[in-house]
Amino acid sequence: MQGRVHGPVISQVSRVISGILTIATIAILLIPWQCMAAERINMLLLVQDSRIDKFRKFFDGEPSVTYSVVVTRDPQLPDSEILKLIRLYFPRSYTEFKDYRVLVLAKPGYDYFTPKQDGWIHDAVYDGAGGINDGSVFSQIAGIPEAWSNGRAWQAFPNDAPTVTANYGAWASTAAYSVQINREHPEPVLTVFIPFGVEMTVSGISRVVIPRQGSSVLAWQLGNYPGREPYLVSWDYGDGRSMTIGNPIPGGWLKYPTGTADNQYSPEMLMNMIYWLAGTELIDDVEVFHKVKSYFTEFRARLKVLVSLTEFIDRFGASTTRIREEVAALEEVYAEASGHYLDHSFVDSEIQIKRALDGLPSAEEEARREKERALAWVYAIEWLVSASVFFISGFSLWTLMVRRRLYRDVQVTKLRMQGK
Repeated sequence: MQGRVHGPVISQVSRVISGILTIATIAILLIPWQCMAAERINMLLLVQDSRIDKFRKFFDGEPSVTYSVVVTRDPQLPDSEILKLIRLYFPRSYTEFKDYRVLVLAKPGYDYFTPKQDGWIHDAVYDGAGGINDGSVFSQIAGIPEAWSNGRAWQAFPNDAPTVTANYGAWASTAAYSVQINREHPEPVLTVFIPFGVEMTVSGISRVVIPRQGSSVLAWQLGNYPGREPYLVSWDYGDGRSMTIGNPIPGGWLKYPTGTADNQYSPEMLMNMIYWLAGTELIDDVEVFHKVKSYFTEFRARLKVLVSLTEFIDRFGASTTRIREEVAALEEVYAEASGHYLDHSFVDSEIQIKRALDGLPSAEEEARREKERALAWVYAIEWLVSASVFFISGFSLWTLMVRRRLYRDVQVTKLRMQGK
């Protein structure tokens, strides 16, 4: 009797262990996003739906930020649905709202916001949050520019919204332009990137930015207006700090690089801007930071594929314990690298994340072997089924049409004989 019990028990224990390892793997995957949340920059993105995937490219592999998204504009949805999304996902209280260290307004449908929500954005920046908005608050859709310039939140930002609305409205230049960084700016937010040729990037659309008194210009736009016009302006407001940029974000000069003509350092530049808005230490070694960010992005992308493949294999009943153990070990190294990254110890972070990358091929190869073993039975069964159908069909065809063993001549019935 004992021998009969051991098999099911062992099988159940194996499934339990596999489940525990699965949960552990998921938990470890969430470590940089949850356990380190107190040290990371918590961001609230108030965006149009088309901006979401673009922000994900910047932030999903970034260890130092966590973010929440509120869709505030979508041309494919009726007004009632947009209002519902804002009602569901916009913070319910100012206490919850001011927990975000940086607010991002990227192509928002500002005419959907209530006066209370508009006031919270203003108050949060005044109370110490960072804020960045792009020129798309001056949308081509009537009502959005007026909602922005008639509210309170614009007062926390360095762009003169009422003047822009009254004189330029939704007008935007589509001429090609380049960006010139202000070398006299007291903080090295952008100046550290000048040696890497970021001013050579050509972009294609921008809007007017009119700096308010007390603000400072971080960069100008050249080529799309008659002269040199402000492009990125900032100021300190109350206990917080805010920026306005002349093109939609992410986009233009800060588009995620997908080709050689794009600004290859846009992820690092955007992060340095976020660090500055959040009052965090700025980047000093751009080259190392650039490499480390690319390593983190590569690791997260490959690990995501590996975890998905492991879950796929698990459905076929194959053993994934060894793969999950290797993934867990790699995630421990990744967590160490993330810790150094959050401390801006990028050299130490690079050493650790390269260790994690170097360990990935072993786990990937193990997953590949397990997948081939798991699918071998699938392929064998498919071949047997196909072969069986082929042989049965061939035998039936030979019997009925060639040998004609079952063939019988048609007999004349008695009814037919009587008819004659």
